[in-house]
Amino acid sequence: MMFSRATLTLIVGTLALANADNFAVIVAGSSTYANYRHQADACHAYKIAIKNGIPEKNVILFLVDDVANSHENPFKGKLFNKPTANGVPGVDVYEGCKPSYTGKQVNSKNFEAVLTGDSATATGPVLQSTSKDKVFINFVDHGGVGLIAFPEKVYHKKQLMTTLQTMHSKKMYSRLVFYLEACESGSMFEGKDGKTHSSYLKSMNIFATTAANGKESSWGTYCPPQDKVNGKHIGSCLGDLYSVNWMEDSDKAAEQASESLKSQWLLVKKETNKSHVLKFGDNTILQEHIHDYQGEAAQVRPVAQPGAYNTSAEEVQQHSQLKMDSSVDSRDIGLVTKFYAYLRADAGERAEQAKALVSEVQHREDSHVIFQKLVAAVTGDTSGALLSASMPVEQHTCHMEATAGVQAACGRFTDYSLK
Repeated sequence: MMFSRATLTLIVGTLALANADNFAVIVAGSSTYANYRHQADACHAYKIAIKNGIPEKNVILFLVDDVANSHENPFKGKLFNKPTANGVPGVDVYEGCKPSYTGKQVNSKNFEAVLTGDSATATGPVLQSTSKDKVFINFVDHGGVGLIAFPEKVYHKKQLMTTLQTMHSKKMYSRLVFYLEACESGSMFEGKDGKTHSSYLKSMNIFATTAANGKESSWGTYCPPQDKVNGKHIGSCLGDLYSVNWMEDSDKAAEQASESLKSQWLLVKKETNKSHVLKFGDNTILQEHIHDYQGEAAQVRPVAQPGAYNTSAEEVQQHSQLKMDSSVDSRDIGLVTKFYAYLRADAGERAEQAKALVSEVQHREDSHVIFQKLVAAVTGDTSGALLSASMPVEQHTCHMEATAGVQAACGRFTDYSLK
């Protein structure tokens, strides 16, 4: 039997797709109960990947894992990524969540080793993907201009781009999708002029989307006072607005089965209206289905328990409004949660919660004073104009050295001082 060249090409392409696998790397780069939302986001993303067909061995999860069993958690051993009414138990996203890296293993060194397949350096499993496979990366944490954070130190744009370049050079994927949740996250992929030029990512067959542009904060959602699950206050934000928006969309089996990445991006951009959701890189990837990266077409199914997610148009509208009403600038979440902890405290705890609230306010003031002094000492500017200016990072080595110097002298950055 003779085949035309076009037919042979189609057969070869089909066989290649049949032998291709999907891989996912999911990272919650923060610790402590104050960052409940990051670990809830990461476990939710993990469950989407697993339940929609990515083999467990192909999903690598970074999770410090100090939140679910924290003494502050009213639901010991559970995490929730969405509030529910009294009498509704909600969906525990921590159940079945199996991190590959926990505690101090959640660091930039392991992150780089995992992505580049460096098993000699990593303290756990690494990506085993090949040039035939597709890779999905979801990173959730704090950030700043030109950097994202891990518990031990910050991770710079130059380091991330070098890591992605190494993955491309080692032929570790056919196409790669990166969802990044952090303040100023757009700065990690923006071009030298601060605009959304992304030809470099396109040349590496990468599509990336970020929760914010390079000049603004991302936002938490389901924050106090709307932080209740089955009648109990969590005492922290349950999710991040950008992350919740894409995951609640991906929870729906019908969307996994038919929705394109472009449709999801447009929806998330519309729903995340507190910050500017951006996209970078290879736009041709947008035509593919979300299950090509977040699952596997034959096995897509909803993560949610029956009745846990809204169905009617009115419920959808009410839920959308709840996300907006409960959203808080990520830089202010520490202040907001401590304020509500003080309001909710009984007489015996009131003094302790008041002290924590005052300490948070003082930290914010101290951060401003320190950086005002740094700006004045380095530039001579005492007006405060430079301190509030937002400029893209162009001198990457200098930026890395300066950041390390500040940390060495002043201690590690906090979610607020990263501002």
